[in-house]
Amino acid sequence: MTTVVLTRPQSDSERLAVALKADGIHTVILPVMAISALSDGELAAPPTLDQHAVCVFISANAVRFGLSALLPRLTEVPGIVTIAVGAKTRQCLAEQGIDAVMPDRPDSEGVLAMAELDASQVREVVIVKGEGGRELLANELRQRGAQVTEWSCYRRCWPDVDLTPLADSNTPRVFQASSGEVLTRLSELLAGEHSGDLFQSTVIVPSERVAAMASNLGWQRVICAQDASDHGFADALRQVFRAGLTG
Repeated sequence: MTTVVLTRPQSDSERLAVALKADGIHTVILPVMAISALSDGELAAPPTLDQHAVCVFISANAVRFGLSALLPRLTEVPGIVTIAVGAKTRQCLAEQGIDAVMPDRPDSEGVLAMAELDASQVREVVIVKGEGGRELLANELRQRGAQVTEWSCYRRCWPDVDLTPLADSNTPRVFQASSGEVLTRLSELLAGEHSGDLFQSTVIVPSERVAAMASNLGWQRVICAQDASDHGFADALRQVFRAGLTG
């Protein structure tokens, strides 16, 4: 039986495992990343969103940890445009009454292509994000003349990972890697445990950019989902099973 290895934070992986189990899919939860909120002492004051500003939520975690502080401005100040980078992020915003727009491509490149961030229109942009991450979005917007505030409200943590569940080399596996950072960490763990044969397994990634990273890291079977959401991963996984790419 093929095992699907879920690598997102524990709660996210548990939620997805329940859905996949209903379809008869066997999973192993192997969270290579954890998410934690910044403490009150570490958290900068919430940015002031003025009329006609653009507020970009990078991820569902950005909504989870950052929206409450920004919600009054988003609901009361007219003309603010809210952008969700992906479908899950937009769903989380909708659940809190915020109608967000989303790029065709769920990454920084996709956001930069949106009409809402055209250089002739954009003036103030607030990016709600985790510590670190890519700087492409902020740097490009500043080059376009925008006043950019990056507001970090959570951090990614890299816990120790027990790879014992992967010890049976005869079990076909499909790995989840929902971001470039997760993919890099997962690859480092597998290489460090001399489990290089697992790079012959299929890995499902959320974008063409991360797919290129996977190929460069040595993964032999890379499948690109439509985005990083549970739905996107599940759809890509069905394609993997239909195509017989699990052996």
